[in-house]
Amino acid sequence: MPTHRLPLRLKLLYSTGDLTTSAPLAIVAFFQLYFLTDVAGLRPDYAAWAVAAGRLWDAVNDPLFGMFSDRLRSRWGRRRVLLLFGAVPLGLAFGLMWLVPPLPPAGLAAYYAVVFILFDTAYTAVHVGYNALTPELTEDYDERSALNGFRMVYAIGGALGAVILATVLGWVIPDARALFAGLGLGLGLLAIAPPLIVFRVTAGRESPAPAQSLPALAGLRATLRNFPFWMVTGLYLLSWTTASLLSAVLVYFASYYLRVPEQANYFVLAAQAAAIAFVPLSVWLARRLDKRRAFIIGMAAWGAAALGIAALPPDQVALAYGLAVFSGLGIATAYVLPWAMVPDIIEHDQLRTGERREGSYYAFIAFFQKLGTGAALWLVGQALAWAGYVTPAAGAVVEQPPQAVQAIRAFAGPVPAALLLGAVLFAWAYPITRASHQATVAELAGRDG
Repeated sequence: MPTHRLPLRLKLLYSTGDLTTSAPLAIVAFFQLYFLTDVAGLRPDYAAWAVAAGRLWDAVNDPLFGMFSDRLRSRWGRRRVLLLFGAVPLGLAFGLMWLVPPLPPAGLAAYYAVVFILFDTAYTAVHVGYNALTPELTEDYDERSALNGFRMVYAIGGALGAVILATVLGWVIPDARALFAGLGLGLGLLAIAPPLIVFRVTAGRESPAPAQSLPALAGLRATLRNFPFWMVTGLYLLSWTTASLLSAVLVYFASYYLRVPEQANYFVLAAQAAAIAFVPLSVWLARRLDKRRAFIIGMAAWGAAALGIAALPPDQVALAYGLAVFSGLGIATAYVLPWAMVPDIIEHDQLRTGERREGSYYAFIAFFQKLGTGAALWLVGQALAWAGYVTPAAGAVVEQPPQAVQAIRAFAGPVPAALLLGAVLFAWAYPITRASHQATVAELAGRDG
């Protein structure tokens, strides 16, 4: 694997893959629960269980795809073949998620659970295949941060573009059901192309499958005994759960606490645009300090923004925008640095086991990413149901009881701040530094020599 700087063209084209993994996931994170309750008309608890059923499949498909890709042999390689055959099913299944078929509530909940499982299966194949290629492009500690900086500009830009598309369509399509149907179809079709671009530009860069692999259970045990992996998993799970939680609750917060439902998407746009602007700072901090300390700084800034949201009076809309922008540093950090840490823990594992198992590690990280998203949506849905949330007619905004508004406030401020504190503690214990990683790479090179 090359240790020099990667060509700019490769960085730009490879990073397009994050458009497919970020734009659909952003719509799911920001709008899925709201769509199920306020557009499809499901009760919050029904909606929460529809989401949870799909996430249960994650407990199986992510690790399975990871271990499968580590052992896969095909004329298109181990990882690239997943991109080739996963792109079209991902786009089609995403479009089906945003239709409202004429079914009773229980049938409707079952429909959304099934189509989400179809989407999640294709998403996992593409996500694991794409991310597992990253360590094969470069083994340099800082170049990985730079590559992930490029990737996360695309990732955040994809999320931002998806929300912009939703906003623009909302200006011209007043009917909420037609709006989400058009959004799902449009983004589903757009999501098909990037994995095929990555498939093309990474030809010849993927390493061959090993002649022998650890047995599945032995590989699983080796993964679960990797201490740095658990630290990255912890910090990523908590930071991503925070992002998912805020994404899910922001529409409710703008609609029912700030009482500016027409501006809900604009808060999302402000935070995501600021995150793009902060990506270079996050990469610079990782180069100047190291990934661990840069992550702690980003989470501290994000936690301060969350505490500010907790104390925000309902008439301070301008201040809410300021806090959304300030949270951009934390969002950028959560996007960039955990993914830059994963290749380092793979080499740490290779030193212990003698194998490179990128698929397994990226699959487990993807599992915890989606587990955090699913847990956040389930918890918000159950809390709103318990607090007496009133399900409005499609696209309408109604008066909510005080308990429901207070639950929305809690999930917008104190709960995210507590999660980010936990992420900081995991980062504090993360043991891989630039020096230790360089020593690992040098020892591995000595073995190969």
